[in-house]
Amino acid sequence: MPMSIEKSVQGFLVAAGMIMASVTCVAQQLQQPKITHAQLSVKSDVSLQQEIQTAQASTWIGYSIPVTHRMNSGWDSDVVHLEGNKDDGEQILSAPPDAAIPPAVVLVRVTAGKVERVQIEQMDRQIEAGGLPFVWLTNISPVNSVQTLKKIVEANIVAAGSTETPAEGDSRSATRESERSHRRMQDTGIVAIALTDTPEATSALRSLTATTYPEQVRERAAFWLANERGSEGFKAVSELLRNDHDDAFREKLVFDLTLVKGDSKSAAIGELIATAKSDTSPKVRSQAQFWLAQAAGKKAEGDPRIVQTLRQQASDDPNAAIRKSAVFALSRLPEEQGVPELIQVASTSKDAATRREAIFWLGQSKDPRALAYLEKVVRE
Repeated sequence: MPMSIEKSVQGFLVAAGMIMASVTCVAQQLQQPKITHAQLSVKSDVSLQQEIQTAQASTWIGYSIPVTHRMNSGWDSDVVHLEGNKDDGEQILSAPPDAAIPPAVVLVRVTAGKVERVQIEQMDRQIEAGGLPFVWLTNISPVNSVQTLKKIVEANIVAAGSTETPAEGDSRSATRESERSHRRMQDTGIVAIALTDTPEATSALRSLTATTYPEQVRERAAFWLANERGSEGFKAVSELLRNDHDDAFREKLVFDLTLVKGDSKSAAIGELIATAKSDTSPKVRSQAQFWLAQAAGKKAEGDPRIVQTLRQQASDDPNAAIRKSAVFALSRLPEEQGVPELIQVASTSKDAATRREAIFWLGQSKDPRALAYLEKVVRE
């Protein structure tokens, strides 16, 4: 190869290498938020749990997770102040359509190997660490994150339920604040698990609905299964609704089914209808009726099976309490749907109590059809 060509090739390879290094640097920057006022260090290929256990001085540990949709922490400011603003940990999540989904940031405050706070943020917010050490971890796997977050949730269940005697001088308000802190870490840990784009997140949430966990944890895990985990989350919540022995818990699951999105939405409505028709608990059936009426009122989600089910139960169900709650559910429909159904029940039901219930709810309506029907009843 002539010398001039060889030098040209070498120059091209060097330039290409510089370009690739630049691209890599940019890619790394896109995976790390801007962190200020911090004693910053970056580590790669380390264990998240081990990093938490070895941190002695108060330290923030941060890393990114792939998420199921774009995450919005709901704050107007572009800067999150980690120290001195405890309310900044409260999160609002939204899922607008988005072609490219950036990762989210998980932030963990640790002192002497003990997690004191968990926070989720969007990648484009600036992190102001209040002068504390801040360790940014790269290459944390989604599975490692889910496993660690589940351990944090479980640790805070134990702490929140501790029966230890408060230290001398501790006030009741301080004890309540400590309990609230543990609850926040439970909730935020569960949310972070739910958002993580990995199948292990669904398994972790499903395990947190086991009867060995407190009711609050079970309810939050089921809520996020329905809200974030697609068809597998829907299946898990449906199984709990059919098989769990705690009726108070199952009443909450009825609402959770209304949160199911996408391809499983119609199946969730079908599950609600089946629950309203045949569940062994009258209270669970009534809850299903109520939330069916709410779903029917949303034009985008309206399903003709809903009104048909409520109409049939108001007229024919052998349980008087179910007939009454079905009439109430009909009254919660939009008036263009509900008023004709109530008039039908008031006119044709064989049960006097059911007819009176329908007439009562017609009396609460300002719809001209309801007023005309009531005038007719009075004249007769």
